[in-house]
Amino acid sequence: MDNRNNPYGPYLLYLLSQMMKGGTGLPPIGQITGQNPPSPAPAKAEALQNAKETGPAEDGGRTYFGQDETGCSWRREERIDLLEKFCREGCFMARKHGHFLIGQSREGSFIAIPGRFLLEEQPAGGVTGFTLWQPLAGGEGLYESLETMDEEAAKTVYGYWIARLDPKTLTISEA
Repeated sequence: MDNRNNPYGPYLLYLLSQMMKGGTGLPPIGQITGQNPPSPAPAKAEALQNAKETGPAEDGGRTYFGQDETGCSWRREERIDLLEKFCREGCFMARKHGHFLIGQSREGSFIAIPGRFLLEEQPAGGVTGFTLWQPLAGGEGLYESLETMDEEAAKTVYGYWIARLDPKTLTISEA
């Protein structure tokens, strides 16, 4: 991602890094970029300050997966406009479901796009790194294994397509 001509690039990187750390206070865009881009509409500015996040179950948050291969603490993000800046291939499904997830674990940072285990719902067909799919907690009981999942189960069970996210460059790769 080339941020040289994008005054919002550094702000987006900072925002995502703070979300992954669990931070809530955000400085003005100009303080991070050294520029004064046009201020967002009041509703957008309020949304930037009040991101809806969900932490791990032990923190009283929500558990998304029965068995999480990434070991992440996941945060729900409803600001799809952030996703448009670095992951356009996930925007359609995130917009359809109204959110995406940002995860942090000892192994790194991850992004999860909601969708079923169907090729048409896999962001970019897996080419950009979304090759890991995990069902929502409880969904794994509806099929024996991903290799043997029948079409009916694939249309019924919801989960997330997951990729690794480099928090410094916002580069997406295979999880």
